[in-house]
Amino acid sequence: MEPLGLLYIREASAKAGHDVALYDATLSGKVKRVVTPPEFAYLDKFYEEDCSPFSLHNGYKRLGDSFSKIVDFIKENNFDFVALSSLFSPYHPDVELLAAEIKKVINIPVVIGGTAVNAQKKKIAETTNADYLNCGNGAVTLPLLADAIAGKISFEKVPGLIWKKDGVTIFNEPSFEPAWCGDLIPKRENLRYFRKKKIAKMIFSAGCRNRCAFCSIHRDNRLAFREIPHIKKELEYLLSIGAEVVDIEDDDIFSNGEYTTQLLDILEEMHEKGLSFTAMNGLTARNILPYSERLVTSGFIKLDLSLVSAEKNVAKGLHRPHGINEIEEIIRRTEGKTEIEVFLIPGLPGTELQDTCDTLLHLNKLCVKGGLSPLYLVPGVPMFEEMGIPENVRLCRGSALYPFDDEKRANVASLLKISRFLNYSLDHKNDENYPEILNYFNESLRRKRWFKLGKDGIWRDSFKFSEDFVI
Repeated sequence: MEPLGLLYIREASAKAGHDVALYDATLSGKVKRVVTPPEFAYLDKFYEEDCSPFSLHNGYKRLGDSFSKIVDFIKENNFDFVALSSLFSPYHPDVELLAAEIKKVINIPVVIGGTAVNAQKKKIAETTNADYLNCGNGAVTLPLLADAIAGKISFEKVPGLIWKKDGVTIFNEPSFEPAWCGDLIPKRENLRYFRKKKIAKMIFSAGCRNRCAFCSIHRDNRLAFREIPHIKKELEYLLSIGAEVVDIEDDDIFSNGEYTTQLLDILEEMHEKGLSFTAMNGLTARNILPYSERLVTSGFIKLDLSLVSAEKNVAKGLHRPHGINEIEEIIRRTEGKTEIEVFLIPGLPGTELQDTCDTLLHLNKLCVKGGLSPLYLVPGVPMFEEMGIPENVRLCRGSALYPFDDEKRANVASLLKISRFLNYSLDHKNDENYPEILNYFNESLRRKRWFKLGKDGIWRDSFKFSEDFVI
């Protein structure tokens, strides 16, 4: 949850001579259950109270501080303008609501930027509550926008700015320079925890050389690599402030052989000094296969591998760079010395749910966890535009299970439950209550209706499904 992009923007703005405050609305860790919006009412039967190991999430929750607390902070600090981050299209309506709340209370310019704006900039520009939008790298745009608002430069000179002039919307040419341009190393004050260790995010490269059909990364970001000495400098800084784990956020890490060798030298050196590493944004198996053993000695405590689909024809159609064979070889080479989780997308066009289930079972036999990301729609990506982006973009989130009809939705939700149980089974087969849980799991599959476990310890009926899952 560390707001790395905003930290870069703050650093760039401060370097340009501006007085900047960063409000991290997730830092409090608050989680509040709120009324489920009516557009999600069809999901109630899936996301219900369930204490079993094959439960899904339940209810609708707000994570982080309230709008009123955010607005009060802005009101109390006499800012000249406010910038809001909008990274995911399904949550952009909430950012617009926050902008409206700010404008109600304070007469202050508001700018919204982020990948949600990049994806639908023309549509958002027609209805936004903000005064300005930003497309592209905020670390370039925001310091210059501050200058423009102060009257030091014209708004035409602010890259990526979307603004109005005499009632006409102007789209300035964006800058997609890497976030670290200018050798920025953002200061950190509030490290999160991962497995009881302090964790910080970093980026070593930008963009991706792959052209996967379901991804938008290659649309807006050119492939670029940071200088190795600069990476080492930031790692040493993070170590000095108490970080124990560094999560590398790259989209195509280790894709350049010579660069990777130099990078792993630095990671091994920093691991000896006390740092460990993860790459929770996902690793490409083809990239890391030649370096599998070195990832272990470099201190990777977990390898998150993006498979998407083990079906060769599907993977080829999606332009995926590797298949299950490369992942099996990585598992063999690492010999259980680091945790591995493999991620799949159930419900992709051309895939069968039983095939995804078979892949989960295969991974389970290899003692590897399988992570499922339900198919979600990304505005601006041709594959999803052809499928049909809903008018209400809230429905684009994966948990909405929107792309499916009622029958398939229940089957996809069931596959999520199967993956939950299989992952649970890897660590809990010797538990005293495992036989009972296994029995209710198997019985659920047999009768095609799930059991759920109440807080009172009583098993009750949950939702039905139609797929003949073979386990």
